[in-house]
Amino acid sequence: MKNGFLILFVLAVLFGCKKVNPVNSEPLPPSPTHPVMVYNDLRSAEVKYGQYKYLDLDNDGSFDLLFNVTLLGDPLLQRDRLQFYANSGKERNLLNDAQDQSPVLNSMDPISKTHPGYTWYEISAVLLAEKIITFNGNYWDGLWKNVSHKFLPIQIQKNGKLYHGWVELSFDTTKETLILHKSGISTEEDKEVKAGY
Repeated sequence: MKNGFLILFVLAVLFGCKKVNPVNSEPLPPSPTHPVMVYNDLRSAEVKYGQYKYLDLDNDGSFDLLFNVTLLGDPLLQRDRLQFYANSGKERNLLNDAQDQSPVLNSMDPISKTHPGYTWYEISAVLLAEKIITFNGNYWDGLWKNVSHKFLPIQIQKNGKLYHGWVELSFDTTKETLILHKSGISTEEDKEVKAGY
């Protein structure tokens, strides 16, 4: 009998609690609903030199992104560049800055129509990271060179509507490998999404 009263008391306390704003002690407004997403487990697919990986993010049978690695020789500067790219196609957009780099997003960062300092571009090639190989030694460059489980923002256009999403990436400079973990794309047009959510 005592256990029954204890359980009822705990339930009453739990269900009687409200989220309150600690500043003025009024109830907080409900958080906005996140759009319904299509998720893909990319199974930590690896992309190395000479390899490429196509992704169909919304499972409609057409490819949305291409990840590839190329080796570019530069005889004038006497160096080689092992470059890791994310590429978008027609009606597939990536965020680019003036140097054709895309932002590295953390979990729960917003992805929407605007992102300060960046512009959505269709048919885009974004340099994620590169290994510079010289006679005097090698080094890595690029925003994505040291990432672990970070998010590349993406946008798909269909029938004049925009759908936002992300691809979760890591980078291993020791193995010279780009790692693709998961992807998510909204099924609801023109909605902001949270990276990784």
